[in-house]
Amino acid sequence: MKRWGLVSLTLLLVSMLVLAGCGNGSGNTVNSDGAANSGEGGGIEWNAETNEYVMEEEIATGQVPLKVWVEYEDYGKALQEAFAKKYPDVKVDYEIVAKVDSVERMALDGEAGKGADVFMTNHDDLASAIDNATAAPIGNYDAQIKERVSEQFVNVVSRDGQMYGAPISTESIALFYNKTLLKQLTGSEEPAATWEEISELAQTYNNPAKNQWTIRFQAGQIYYSYAVLSSLRWHLYADGDLDNPNFEAPELKAGLEYYKGLRSIWNVNSADATYDSIENEFIKGQTPYVITGPWVFADFDKAAAENGFEYGVAKLPKVAAGEDAASFSGLSVAVVSGYTKYPAAARVFLNFMASDEGAAALYQSTGAIPALDEEHVVNVEGIIGNEHIAGIIAQSENADLMPQIPEYLYTSGDSLSVNVWDNLLSVEEAQQKATKEYNEMRALVD
Repeated sequence: MKRWGLVSLTLLLVSMLVLAGCGNGSGNTVNSDGAANSGEGGGIEWNAETNEYVMEEEIATGQVPLKVWVEYEDYGKALQEAFAKKYPDVKVDYEIVAKVDSVERMALDGEAGKGADVFMTNHDDLASAIDNATAAPIGNYDAQIKERVSEQFVNVVSRDGQMYGAPISTESIALFYNKTLLKQLTGSEEPAATWEEISELAQTYNNPAKNQWTIRFQAGQIYYSYAVLSSLRWHLYADGDLDNPNFEAPELKAGLEYYKGLRSIWNVNSADATYDSIENEFIKGQTPYVITGPWVFADFDKAAAENGFEYGVAKLPKVAAGEDAASFSGLSVAVVSGYTKYPAAARVFLNFMASDEGAAALYQSTGAIPALDEEHVVNVEGIIGNEHIAGIIAQSENADLMPQIPEYLYTSGDSLSVNVWDNLLSVEEAQQKATKEYNEMRALVD
C-alpha cells in the first residue's frame, strides 16, 4: 500500500544519501543546478552560447559510446541516425528494454556498471526511479523542455522544483468526427463541444432499425466512461491514496446518473459496444462521432480516402453544466540514469529526444505521438499540418495522469460502468458493489 507520506520520507532519505555521495554507482553527486557531477570534484560544464552541456571528451570524440535503452528497434535506429546528423563524432549504442522493466532493471544494472546512460520508462514508474535515485535531474534543460510541452506533462516529471525526465510520447482517446457528414446534417463541420449538442443531433439522426447512431463508444469500460464522470467533477484517487478510488463520492453518483441517461442516444447493451460496432461503422462514413484513440489513424485515413469523407479529431465532449472532460492518458518519459558516468552527454541526448528532430525520429519510426504541446507538435517533420494528431495532444493535455493505476481498478471500474449502463443495478448499488470488489481485489495483492 502506497502512502504519499511514506514516499516523501523515502525521497528525503534518498536525497540525504545522494548529497553524501552515496547511492550512485559512478560516485556522482548533485550540484546546485541539479545536474550530476562527473565524480572528479567539479560540476559538469554548461555552454551558455549553445545552451548545451559540454559533453565529456570520451563521448564527444567517439572513444566510448553513449548507451541508451529504448523499447523498439526502429526507434533506436532512427535516434542513432538523427543524433549522428547533429553530432557526427558521437557513437550511440541502444538496447531494447521494455519500459515497464527499465526502472527495476536499472536499479540492478546501474549499480553493477552495466546500465544505460539514458533510459525510457512510463510516467507512473518515474516516482520509484526518483525514490531509488536511478533517475537524475535533467538540470539546465528544464527551461527548454518546459517551453515545448504542456504544464500537465511538466508536473508529472517534476518533484521539488526539478524535472527528472523529458516527456517523449503520449496517447489518449479523443472525439473523432466525420466532417463531411456533419456538414450535411448540421451545415457545419465543427464538432460538438458538449454531450447536449450530440443529444440534440441524435433526436433526428438516430435510427435503431437501421443501426444508425450519432455517437458510438465502448460504454462498458471505465476507460471511456471516465470522460463523462470527470466532466461532472469526479476524479479517481483524489487524495493520491490507491486504497481509496473514491467510488462512493457524491460527485460520482451525479456523474453516473448522467452517464445512465446517455443510453438514450447510444441504445445498445455494453456487450454489443464492440470494436466492430464502433470503429468499423465509422469507416463506412455514416456515423458522425466515435470516441476512440490514435491506433485507428491508419484505418480511418484509408477509409476516408476510399469512401470520400474527411474526418477530424477534437477534445472529448463535456457536460454543459460541468468542466472539461478528462481522460486516462499514457506518457512515455526519457530519463538520465543516476548511475551514468557521462552526465553531461546523457543530458544532451535526453534533450535531443525531446527536440523536433527527436520527435520526428519517434513518429516516423513508430507512429507514436510526440508529447509536445499543440503549438510545437504540428511543426515536427512528418506531422506538419496533421490536425488529427493535434486533436489527440489537445485531449492529452487535459488528461488525468495517475501516479499509478492498479489493474483491479479497471476490473471494478468496468463492472461499475456495465451495471449502470445496462441498468443491472441502481447507481447507489453499483457504487457499493464497485467499492466492495475493489477492496477485495486489493486485499489479494497486498
